[in-house]
Amino acid sequence: MAFPSWIARLRSCSKSHFINTLRSSSHLQKSHFGSLNAPTNAPPETRGSFSLWSSSLLPLALAASLGYLAVQTQSQPSLCEDARGMSIGGKGSTEYMVKGSYKPVPQELINELKAICQDNMTTDHDERFFHGKPQHSFHKAVNIPDVVVFPRSEEEVSKIVKSCNKHKVPIVPYGGATSLEGQTLSPNGGVCINMSLMKSVKALHIEDMDVVVEPGIGWIELNEYLEPYGLFFPLDPGPGASIGGMCSTRCSGSLAVR
Repeated sequence: MAFPSWIARLRSCSKSHFINTLRSSSHLQKSHFGSLNAPTNAPPETRGSFSLWSSSLLPLALAASLGYLAVQTQSQPSLCEDARGMSIGGKGSTEYMVKGSYKPVPQELINELKAICQDNMTTDHDERFFHGKPQHSFHKAVNIPDVVVFPRSEEEVSKIVKSCNKHKVPIVPYGGATSLEGQTLSPNGGVCINMSLMKSVKALHIEDMDVVVEPGIGWIELNEYLEPYGLFFPLDPGPGASIGGMCSTRCSGSLAVR
């Protein structure tokens, strides 16, 4: 603690001398060499030393002030040094733990989903936990989905959505699960629709430079398909991202400038 207090005293002393110098600067004259001279009534032998002292005082005062500020800044801990266990933000959508209410899924809906998806659905806890607690997400949710379904076509997706709507059960689409913002969380439980089985390229229009794809295809897979045609999909949010998730989150990427 001695060093900061010494700097403080030096800063205070330099400040007072600096103010006195400014007050006396109105009596100073500029020489042919652009340096400040002592007042004309000062003894000749002191004029050179006064000029040297006055010209070097300002850098000394500034250096002392900057040194003191640096010491004071280091003594203040960063707000980002240790945020573990802390809740982020003041709104519900930015909290680290996303809260929600839970209502059990009716068995009637389970039966309907089984009829739609056959074996492409699961109520296994480990699988539901995997979908409800994504590793890449900064946010976590209090609940996990009750059911995970894997549709293979637009028709199946339509039937799943209609059935969930009839029973007033929330649905959450699931793609590559690479996002950090928690788009695949299921804070209210419900049905998780995993799009990983829908990854076909429906149509490619080279002249229009557009392509129609299913939501489960990844951008890397799409670029492998487009390479023989001399085309590529420029957005690159990270490996594993699917086109459906990229569209829903309005993603960007460094390759877009290419």
